[in-house]
Amino acid sequence: MSAPPLPQEALSLDPVKPVRPQLLVALGGRSEEDAALVRAAHRHAQREGVAWRAVHVDNGRAGPRQRLALDQTLALVSRLGGEVRILQGAGRARELHEYALEQGVATLMVGRTRPSGWRFWRRPLAERLLHHGGAYDLVVVAEARPRPRFRHAHHLRRWQPLGWREAWVVAGCFLVAVAMAWALEFWLELANLSLIFLAAVLASAALAGTRAAMISAVLGFLAFNFLFTRPRFSLAMVEREQLLTVIFFLLVAVVVGQLAGSARQRLMALRSSREQTHRLLTFSRALSVATDREQVRDAGVTTLERWLGVPVAFLDEDEAGAGLSLRCALPANVRLSPAEEAAAAWSWQHRKPSGTGTATQSGLRWRFIPLVEQERVLGVLGLELAVRERPLGPDQETMIVTLTRQLGMALERTRLVAELGTSRLSEENERLRSALLSSVSHDLRTPLASIIGSASSLRELEPQLSRDDRHELLDGILAESERLNRYIQNLLDMTRLGHGGLKLEQDWVSLDDLITAALKRLGASLEGVRVEREGAAGLPLLYVHPALIEQALVNVIDNAVRFSPPGGKVGIVAGLDATQCGLEIRITDEGPGIPPAQREAVFDMFFTGGEGDRGRHGSGLGLAICRGMLGAHGGSVEALPGPDGRGTAIVMRLPLANPEEAAADDD
Repeated sequence: MSAPPLPQEALSLDPVKPVRPQLLVALGGRSEEDAALVRAAHRHAQREGVAWRAVHVDNGRAGPRQRLALDQTLALVSRLGGEVRILQGAGRARELHEYALEQGVATLMVGRTRPSGWRFWRRPLAERLLHHGGAYDLVVVAEARPRPRFRHAHHLRRWQPLGWREAWVVAGCFLVAVAMAWALEFWLELANLSLIFLAAVLASAALAGTRAAMISAVLGFLAFNFLFTRPRFSLAMVEREQLLTVIFFLLVAVVVGQLAGSARQRLMALRSSREQTHRLLTFSRALSVATDREQVRDAGVTTLERWLGVPVAFLDEDEAGAGLSLRCALPANVRLSPAEEAAAAWSWQHRKPSGTGTATQSGLRWRFIPLVEQERVLGVLGLELAVRERPLGPDQETMIVTLTRQLGMALERTRLVAELGTSRLSEENERLRSALLSSVSHDLRTPLASIIGSASSLRELEPQLSRDDRHELLDGILAESERLNRYIQNLLDMTRLGHGGLKLEQDWVSLDDLITAALKRLGASLEGVRVEREGAAGLPLLYVHPALIEQALVNVIDNAVRFSPPGGKVGIVAGLDATQCGLEIRITDEGPGIPPAQREAVFDMFFTGGEGDRGRHGSGLGLAICRGMLGAHGGSVEALPGPDGRGTAIVMRLPLANPEEAAADDD
């Protein structure tokens, strides 16, 4: 069965503005010759400093072994930094010539060998390209060693005996054709009888392939001659018309059998390609939804174990970096012998496969494949192929190569994402550290300066100060000290929230008592505004940490007071929320308001915005701490427009707990 047709694009995709290559390399589908050609092209491109691209012309007749060899060559091209293009067409020289002209390349590099050892009449590719002519340099690369006229025996396609299915198809079609021709001999002419045997050839080709069709054609030729031409039961023929009929039958049967067998091979190849495409698509989807290294690893191991039917293991370096350890395996009871662990370590160090089916320690039961991406080994995949009754076919080898390549790229993606996340976290920590230093240097310096100034005035000017002046200075010291205390408390609370050190010591408390305590703490800072309370009395009790909720209320009310104009109103409205399962506290002000684009960002640490309710008046911690404290209780907070679109409304929500849940929490 032939391999599926190759896709139009493979392994590399052009960016939005592709760079046109200056060097094209014509691949022939033979691993050793193409590998030497690709390395020569890589050296030439490095020496000249140009972009290069490998091109293969797919004529649809590539077998599984040729497909596997081509995949290996394409992987080599990608590792060496080249691009790959797959062209569809029957004429290799013409397709290469037209593509070179279309891309405007300067150099086209080809191999020196002929396409096949027995097709001696075919001219080499270089001569056919010279016949077409073109505005590019043609470079012919000689092989590293001369190619023998006849290949080694293991390269030849060996004739294998017929399988039972092929034998039964040939025998059945042949016997049915003989019986029908014998029965219709008296009603049909001799030439028409040959069509019955021709139908048997078509049936054999459709059911069993080209080889069965050729055997059926030969058997039909002999039976037609022996049974139906004169003299009967002899291969001799005395009539010229019968001789021509038999000869034309044989020619037509051979041609039709070849065409029908080729069509069957293409149909089977198409089915195989569809199945492989479905498997690759399923595997790609599984890898795309995997968010970390463990999920990618588990997806790869599970897929290979299900499709190959063999135990699969994944090995990686241990945390101490002392050696490889088994991280994941299916079945879970898989264990590796010391020799197998040594082979896996060799694959890790040398970045080459080892074990069964390879050139290194081929006597082992396992094959170990290193997953290498960007010159980095991401793990070693182990396959216990010795448990299979049949060795892997070329299609399965190609599937393993493709799946391991995708698995390696997915592991590299997760590694890069993890490194990017670590880098972003480091940058965020640095930003927060800088913001914290800025906040401390500004917000703590201001009240300290007021306290120091007032205290200095009291000490140095006490005889000249009246009693009212001294009281005013003392009130200023007290107010600034309370302000400084709130800043420090906010910093401590944010530190506890960030490190998970905030312990909830919940108790039953009235919301009205919490609001009263918060207003009492704010004290003198409320003198310049009107505070109006509504609805807090008579609501169900809250089962919360009283000090934390009180601090959240202090932060929000203080924020509203600082941004309210002199004589403005600060409203505190409490009630049940829309679900009747929690309490809602709405604190409004008549300040400049928060732009819609910043209503979510105001709850981020150190966000000040520069305008509105988060301007230069605060450190950017109050609302962030409020959200953290409410979130610890299962509540929430959001910023909305104030009444009549004026100012801001901060809406705080807390869930209500029933006594049974509270008792369970206490226990």
